[in-house]
Amino acid sequence: MDIFAVGTVVPSTDVEATYALVNDPRQVAFLQHKCRIYGSPEGAIADVSTPTHLRLALEEMAVGVAKGFLRLEASPAVSASVNDLQEHTLVEEIIHELTGDKQHREGVVTWKLSSQRRDRLQIFRDLWERGYIVTFGSKFGADFLLYKDDPKHSHAVAQVVVRGYEEEFARVDVVSFCRVAKMVKKRLMFASVRSIDEGKNDEKKSRSNESDASQWTSSNITYVSLTHALLVSRQEESGDQ
Repeated sequence: MDIFAVGTVVPSTDVEATYALVNDPRQVAFLQHKCRIYGSPEGAIADVSTPTHLRLALEEMAVGVAKGFLRLEASPAVSASVNDLQEHTLVEEIIHELTGDKQHREGVVTWKLSSQRRDRLQIFRDLWERGYIVTFGSKFGADFLLYKDDPKHSHAVAQVVVRGYEEEFARVDVVSFCRVAKMVKKRLMFASVRSIDEGKNDEKKSRSNESDASQWTSSNITYVSLTHALLVSRQEESGDQ
């Protein structure tokens, strides 16, 4: 891809708090309107449709680097120094981690994401590749929000909660998620990344649960949309509070 945006990596002692800044208004517009990457406005927000500075989370950085419309760079260096060299090396490590490039990662790895965050990166990318505009849903207790059109002019059609494929959580928590989704009029989806072995072992179980939920898979990612009324009725029948 000949056209691309440039993001300056802002590292953090907390690896997963690392982000990138895009400071060119034209590149911000390119990311939002052409690439469906909306990020978060950075700094003072003027009364304009497109912010002049955009902060990109790791999930957005990963998609941009993998698809070729984003390039990451270290902070501009005034003079060459050991610290500058370390910073450029860190950016390379970040790129390899975000793209899953293990071939070029030799020796001691200092920048590594948790397995949970890598799952989020995979799910974010899969949803983006399906044509959705994906933003972050912490406001609604979810991981992601899905839009079909510009988030500034439309409502999210679904909220996505990421969980481990074998992770257990109380039914009352599931009902709570469903009630919030119903209140804000959004479809609720749970998303998990599963290994090939988990997929084979769980194939029969998935078929037996088809009446309880709508389920679709993408490679090693499973999405399940649960029905609020069904969950509430079952909770009442079981006497759970």
